Amino acid sequence: MDSRETGVSYEFGRFRLDANRRLLFARDKAAHLAIAPKIFDAALYLVEHPGELLGKERMLADLWPGRVVEENNLTHVISVLRRVLGEGRGENRYIVTVPGRGYRFVADVVRVMHPEVASSLPDNTVAVLPFDSLTDLAGDEAIAAGIAENVLHRLARIRGLALVAHTSSFAFRGRHADAREIGRRLAARYLVEGSVQHANRRLRITAQLIDAADGTHVWSLRFDRSLEDIFAVEDEVAQRVARALERSLTGRRPTRRRSSARSATGIRC
Repeated sequence: MDSRETGVSYEFGRFRLDANRRLLFARDKAAHLAIAPKIFDAALYLVEHPGELLGKERMLADLWPGRVVEENNLTHVISVLRRVLGEGRGENRYIVTVPGRGYRFVADVVRVMHPEVASSLPDNTVAVLPFDSLTDLAGDEAIAAGIAENVLHRLARIRGLALVAHTSSFAFRGRHADAREIGRRLAARYLVEGSVQHANRRLRITAQLIDAADGTHVWSLRFDRSLEDIFAVEDEVAQRVARALERSLTGRRPTRRRSSARSATGIRC
């Protein structure tokens, strides 16, 4: 069965390759690595055949089906993939060249199935993650922590919503794990995360809701506010996040307030 149709990922070294979404992640980074489609094809081909000697002619035929391609194209793809995986010259942590024959993927590979991820995470469970401070100004960490705490308390008022305790969710402070991994570890279907930037007594706050079943963004909010009344800012952000989340989970459209110059921007629900 084609792994790209069954929700399969492959974990090796410090990497995880998502065959379904065609993404390659380094475990210490939140975002996926930017690689060309053919490089991803080669990576997937290798991890699907761990330990197996793959002849060059076979790889050329499988990676470029129906095309006549010179061997140096395969050599280039493997070279680029090695750089992506952080292999230096002479290193063989992942890929070994067998002179005159082909290549062998030598790292241990764990094949993980994800067909039941969505059903295994209760739909009404939410975890509020620590908000990131993107500037190093004094007090910004406290502002970020205060906003996240306020959001958590505001969400606790939504009937039928199960919240993960902050002692559990805040343990991910400073850790850039994949959203699906966080969801599984916290048993939370949805994750609320955000960031705070501060310049010239102005704040820019972002918040987003992520579906931990597949790592996709459900919506995002952005606020540009003055620092003059930080508690009012925290309350406003928490209220808008709670309303957007309630709408996402229940399908009910909240009562709209008359828009003003202070309303949030960048809303996608």
